[in-house]
Amino acid sequence: MITVFFREIVAAILAIWADKGARSTMLGATVFFSVFFPQPYLSEVVRDMPVAIIDQDGSTLSRELIRRIDAADTVAVARYAPDMPSARALFLKREVYGIVVVPPKFERDLLAGRAAPIAAFSDGGYFLLNSVMSSALSNAARSLGTEVEVGRLTASGVDMASAMAIVEPLRVTTVALFNPTGGYASFVLPAVFVLILQQTLLMGIGNLKAGRRPTGAVSTLADAIVYVGLYSLWAGVVLVLLPWVYRLPRIGDVAVMYAVVVPFLAAVTAMGLAIARLIPTKEGVIFFLVVLGMPLFFLSGVSWPAEAMPKLLHAIAFVIPSTTAVPALVRVNQMGADLKSVETTIFIQLGLCFAYSMLALIVDQAKRRPAA
Repeated sequence: MITVFFREIVAAILAIWADKGARSTMLGATVFFSVFFPQPYLSEVVRDMPVAIIDQDGSTLSRELIRRIDAADTVAVARYAPDMPSARALFLKREVYGIVVVPPKFERDLLAGRAAPIAAFSDGGYFLLNSVMSSALSNAARSLGTEVEVGRLTASGVDMASAMAIVEPLRVTTVALFNPTGGYASFVLPAVFVLILQQTLLMGIGNLKAGRRPTGAVSTLADAIVYVGLYSLWAGVVLVLLPWVYRLPRIGDVAVMYAVVVPFLAAVTAMGLAIARLIPTKEGVIFFLVVLGMPLFFLSGVSWPAEAMPKLLHAIAFVIPSTTAVPALVRVNQMGADLKSVETTIFIQLGLCFAYSMLALIVDQAKRRPAA
């Protein structure tokens, strides 16, 4: 029995190597996507976004405000425009991604203690660019306004400590936990790596199993062990090695990570076998998984909180292993969660594994019944 089992293990490994589609997907594509996909985001944050300035005041304080905006790491003053039509033309030609308008009498109003509103325009279609523009301008305006107001109060006889307390009674210190740089790569890549594991494993199983006669229980078990074993190695590469190479924050325990990864891969394997039973052709399986790929990213709760989704959609998403595995692995790897914090996810993955295994078995039985 043991000899037969190990023979099936070897056969499963050779089957992956012999099938061009499975070899490309389960060996080549995993490496390619894991290495290639992070490249555009490795700079983590937006730097030196070009903006245009319309300085209608031309005063010392307006120039100081512009200097402070330019001093921000995220924004660079690229052009000065005489009026809004000229700045708008630069914006539409994509020479700048934001416009700052310093109004006339800016210095006079500021020194007199009156509001000196500054207008800023940026492309709301680009969430990150809009965010960094607003942040840079707000920081520059707040620091200059505080400095001017403190100077005005101290000139009237108020001591420095009291002046600071009057101008800024509530000081907020923001600390970005688990993503110290506030980087986009640190935010999105840990989740994408999990989805890459899931999708390439599903496609590989689809290539190997779709349209083929079901094998015996021992052979199926051997296949599943090989798939989970192979992807456990890939999980070490994409969830431990690559974050270290790309210097992404990762503080979790590797043993806890694998306590989630192995049930997750078992659930994905069972799901792949069930899909291969339900869809009889490789082309059909690949098409289904390609169509499913993008919704899986959004349903994982990375780009939008799962709690804010429609309840029905959120409930349907639970049948996909990545929906619960992605946040659990992010908690383990990026936030250092312990085993107890993710045990619910482990039980869900085991439940999905059982459910998809039963589905595959039922489909097998249903297909065999007419032939008998």
